[in-house]
Amino acid sequence: MRKHLWTLALLGLLAACNQNAVRPPQNTGPTLASSENLTYVQNEVVVAYQGEAALHEAIRKLGAKEIARIPELRAALLRVPGDALKASKALKGLPGLRYAEPHLAMALAPKDDPVVQRRTGGEGLAPLGNPSDQIFDELPQYALDPRHLNAKPAWDRGFFGEGVTVAIIDDPADVTHPDLATNWAGLAYDPVTNTTYTRAEDWIAFIQGLNALSNTYHGTFVASTVSAAKDGQGIVGLAPRTKFLPVAIFQPSYVGDFYTARGIVWAVNNGAQVLNNSWGGLGYGNLVKEAFDYALANGVVVVASAGNSYKDEVRTPAGYPGIIASVAADGNRNKTDFSTYGRHVSSAAPGLDVLLANPTWLGGGYGLISGTSFSGPYTAAAAALVKGACPGATPYQVRRALETTTWEQAFHRTKGWGHLNAGNLANLLAQGCSALPQKGSVVRVKVEYQNERGLFPGLLADVILRGQGLRPGDPTDPTPIYWARTDQNGEAWFYEIAPGTYEIYVAGADLALTGGLPEERGTFVGTLVATSGSTAASPDFKLVRLLASEVNLNPTDPYEPNDSMAQATPISYGQTSQLAYIFGQPQDYDFFQFTGTAGDQIRARVYARSSIGGTLDSYLYLLDTNGNVLAENDDLVPGQITDSEIVHTLPDDGAYYLVVTSYTIAMGGQDDSPFNKYRLELQKTN
Repeated sequence: MRKHLWTLALLGLLAACNQNAVRPPQNTGPTLASSENLTYVQNEVVVAYQGEAALHEAIRKLGAKEIARIPELRAALLRVPGDALKASKALKGLPGLRYAEPHLAMALAPKDDPVVQRRTGGEGLAPLGNPSDQIFDELPQYALDPRHLNAKPAWDRGFFGEGVTVAIIDDPADVTHPDLATNWAGLAYDPVTNTTYTRAEDWIAFIQGLNALSNTYHGTFVASTVSAAKDGQGIVGLAPRTKFLPVAIFQPSYVGDFYTARGIVWAVNNGAQVLNNSWGGLGYGNLVKEAFDYALANGVVVVASAGNSYKDEVRTPAGYPGIIASVAADGNRNKTDFSTYGRHVSSAAPGLDVLLANPTWLGGGYGLISGTSFSGPYTAAAAALVKGACPGATPYQVRRALETTTWEQAFHRTKGWGHLNAGNLANLLAQGCSALPQKGSVVRVKVEYQNERGLFPGLLADVILRGQGLRPGDPTDPTPIYWARTDQNGEAWFYEIAPGTYEIYVAGADLALTGGLPEERGTFVGTLVATSGSTAASPDFKLVRLLASEVNLNPTDPYEPNDSMAQATPISYGQTSQLAYIFGQPQDYDFFQFTGTAGDQIRARVYARSSIGGTLDSYLYLLDTNGNVLAENDDLVPGQITDSEIVHTLPDDGAYYLVVTSYTIAMGGQDDSPFNKYRLELQKTN
């Protein structure tokens, strides 16, 4: 194929959504892509910035358009030409950015979870042979009986969650269901269009406009777990005088981390004291963690379902520091077979065949359903009982109030500190707020790299806090472990964690990102004391200095300028270049010239991210003297992000040019990362 190097495809940009109107019917969601074990919106990048100048520079470098912004988190969503993962890597090291990541869409939608399937039963749900102590309004609810959550003693003492608002961050809940209408907080939110609904009929019209009514039920079941009214009909929630705020992050597919973070911030800003998150997935998203940190810093309790993976593993958001992770229990108060579990989980609650409200657009009434999606909101409801009695209780105090009043009051990684018991919790609350457990801690770790050239910010370092006394392999050991990655200021934050003495482990920037030798990374092992009552405004602080190479944000390319055929760097058969960079301008093409003979079989290989680390997803061209492309290659292994190689037989005697750039640039985008390092090798193979 012969074509000119500068030929670029033009990509159309989607129009931004109207933020004021009710959204019209939606038939398709955003286009998703998957790479490097990530699923993300194909052409959207999340940028966290320190100031406007840095954001504008990021927009310029990527040729992007700003779609939306979350001012509280200093984060913006950008639409970019080409692939978002590749574009986000192009911003690594840009001064004034805290991080850049593709718009992640890793969370599993309820409609795609085989565990979470509703079963409606009509007249079959009537109380036939159920014990009388399972009837609280009209229908039997074993989850609340004296052998499970033990709700009645808490209500008898006046603990109903009154005055507390719980955000249901989920698919859109039915605010018109007879058991929910009286406890709707009067606000509901679509984070995609940034629309706040204040009338039930408009919210229902929005839900209908999604054209997915058969897949929109999960949020209604979840909301009724917490807030179904105690009114003599249907069922009752564990905290029946709470108000609930619906936030629609599944429509019905996951809307992405940016809009979820926007929904979390909206809920906090609109009075939520508890956030319920009956969703999750694998992976670590900086923006969602920061949104939950924002909630925790504002005293908001965050609950998340552990997951339905059947495994001992950490899923997010349940695994983020400060979040209360809930395991699903069966009728015997044991962990269900499907529930995710591990050292990070807090407690268990009923999650097998619980009876909850079915949305009116699917016939109304009630249905049976299973999953940690429902143990989670029972936990959020228990948290609301604490916040109703003690509004000033911190998230960590709420967590420990629940953990210290379970049936078992002992830790096991299968269900944390045990099965919740609202009656025991009421006994604690009746003693007054001064009887609550001690407050948690907020920790800030700052990392610096030190070497003969001076001190440098410890960006991209991994920080692990491991409680002292950890007993590896012991399922009854509750010793906490937390992990975070530093931003480009070298800081990592841990909100609402357990007070105590920690072993702190720090490792410098990941060599898979920056490249370099293992001895250049640097490690640190020490101790840190997290004190009860430290806050975001006055955190416990640890400065860590690593003997490590700094992350070079302004490397020198020994061959520049070599940005055209006239400036091409000579290269010969059998030669490998020095370390060079696709860096210093938005669209850097590095030209190398060699002389060949007709019939020469050549192999030109770029050694980049796959072989020497760094961020460069290389792209290689072979040109003739007229600038025509004789061959080009993105990846050695088609369909995978690997280095580039061209094998070609030369047609004529004379000069030829090898041109190295990045995939993003080759596709018409901009890529100016200081980690875009490579070496070029040229061989004659015949």
